Amino acid sequence: MSKSTRALMILGFSVAAAGCDHSTSNGDGGAPGLDGLTTITVAPANLTLTVTDTAGAAQDYTASGTFKDGHSEDITGKVNWASSASLGQFTNGNHFASAAGRGGLTNIVATAGLISGSTALTLVLQASANDPNSMNLPSNPGGSFGGPATTTMANLPRIVYPADEVLVPPNLGKLEIHFQPGAGNKLFELSFTNAATNVTVYLRCAKPSNSGCIYQPDPKVWAWLAETNRGTDAVSISVRGTDDTTAAGPVYSAASKSRLQFSQDDIEGGLYYWKIATSGDTSIMRFDFASTTQTAAEKFVGTEFSGGTCIGCHALSHDGSKIVAEAGGQGDNGILLMDVATKKPIVPFNSTAKSFFESWNPDGTQFVGVDQGGADHNLRFYDGATGAFISNVANTGTDGNPSDHPDWSIDGHHIGYVKVGVKNTLQQFHKGAIEWVSNNGGAWSAPVELVTGEKGKNYYYPAIAPDNAFLVYNRSICSSGDDSGDDCNADTNPTARLFGIRLASGASPVELTRANTGGILDAGKVDLTNSFPKWSPFVFRRTAGEQSSRLMWVTFASKRKFGVRDLPASNRGGDGTLVWMAAVDPDQIQNGADPSYPAFVLPFQDYDSSNHIAQWTQKVVPVIQ
Repeated sequence: MSKSTRALMILGFSVAAAGCDHSTSNGDGGAPGLDGLTTITVAPANLTLTVTDTAGAAQDYTASGTFKDGHSEDITGKVNWASSASLGQFTNGNHFASAAGRGGLTNIVATAGLISGSTALTLVLQASANDPNSMNLPSNPGGSFGGPATTTMANLPRIVYPADEVLVPPNLGKLEIHFQPGAGNKLFELSFTNAATNVTVYLRCAKPSNSGCIYQPDPKVWAWLAETNRGTDAVSISVRGTDDTTAAGPVYSAASKSRLQFSQDDIEGGLYYWKIATSGDTSIMRFDFASTTQTAAEKFVGTEFSGGTCIGCHALSHDGSKIVAEAGGQGDNGILLMDVATKKPIVPFNSTAKSFFESWNPDGTQFVGVDQGGADHNLRFYDGATGAFISNVANTGTDGNPSDHPDWSIDGHHIGYVKVGVKNTLQQFHKGAIEWVSNNGGAWSAPVELVTGEKGKNYYYPAIAPDNAFLVYNRSICSSGDDSGDDCNADTNPTARLFGIRLASGASPVELTRANTGGILDAGKVDLTNSFPKWSPFVFRRTAGEQSSRLMWVTFASKRKFGVRDLPASNRGGDGTLVWMAAVDPDQIQNGADPSYPAFVLPFQDYDSSNHIAQWTQKVVPVIQ
């Protein structure tokens, strides 16, 4: 899907996505109609062919036509040949040839005029590889798995990350697979299988951690899996282990499997998040999903423009050209307004009006924020070029119930925000309610309540989805039952969970249950600190076959277990957070169902630092090559 296509989609249009579902033909421009032709039958029917990493598959097809007078004849040379997905091409008329290293599902289509006939073709990728990080592998590692199968529990390997049925974008590039090896196993066979995939990887426990093993597919294996399975069926991941120092030793099959799914579309956009090192040093990091070479997040800005004061909460204009950030947190609130391309302040640091928790309008000319210590408790608009205060939205806040956490929709028509119920600071408060205002004719409406504040609960940090139809937010619960305490103060709360709600009066909240749920090693723990949700700014496609399928991506911070890795330390003590991402089907929330998929860790972040407050932009300026 092109960037221009997505630009239309986020404004509410739906167009066919160029590049997502190609047809490949014999290039003759289409065959003319045949008089009296009623049906076309393509043979051979429903083939399954094997593709390897070095050789594609080939097949000659024939077409038989049935005519109105009841006779049939061979029309192979009179039709146009095409496949429904870009898995190969036709040459010399009816000869189909696929590329090496990619399987998949397609239809072979023969067309004459307005009449078509088709048959299914499954290309199975049969490939194996040795993990380049594993030393001293046998010359024929697969031969070590010929021993008797056994199910002795202590010896069974177990996959513990990623979560079952996780959905990832094909251009994620790398996704760690964590497994517990089982007693005595020294050689492992990871298998990736479905109707179009039969990929095997042999490895040692090359990256041991906490009595577990970590495998990261190299670019070749990743391409096999991602390109074969874009927008199609889940790939089942399983692991077997054996002791290859023993001739024909027993083989132990995985005690668990994980199904991995790939979206049809690559993800695009840029992500800027807040990193807190164990030393206490802070910086805003960024990653460009459009880059073809970037593998790790880079530092964008630290404290060099804020006199050594911590830069934290930040917001990017949608075009990626400007960033506004606070320094010093709730105790200071100095503003840094920067030009992203030059990495320099637009105006001197702390020379503008105070604001907090900003969000930009669509064209980057204004941002909305709130005032931490001033007399105006409404939503407030600021000039995007100077940071100067412009105006406010009346009746959105009072001294006792100030507005907070504003989020401006990508179409510019809505702002979701929090109405604080029990005031402390705008960073830490209690009994928040979710409200929104709309502007469709030049004036902002009166506030509409979406989620009512409740005693002992806190609702906060709304983020409007890129289709402008619903928002997600956090809910935390006060363990004491009253409206106090650090466990429900809207600031990295242990009980924080993600919910969604349509932007409509009387709509009912829906929990993002699968995104909220931890992994195997969380052992059913539900208090995982799932905080600070934000959206990728585009609407994507989930499947290859359904033009109408929609998919969005939400990021959030969490303290859930990252497989066998240790969580980073926090500068506040205890565990820190990492940035996780989950796919969301927006059509499900319209039906009142959980729209989310299981979450995965974004693999380009530093796993030794506490990372959160991930903010998105449509592009990184300039693009990271």
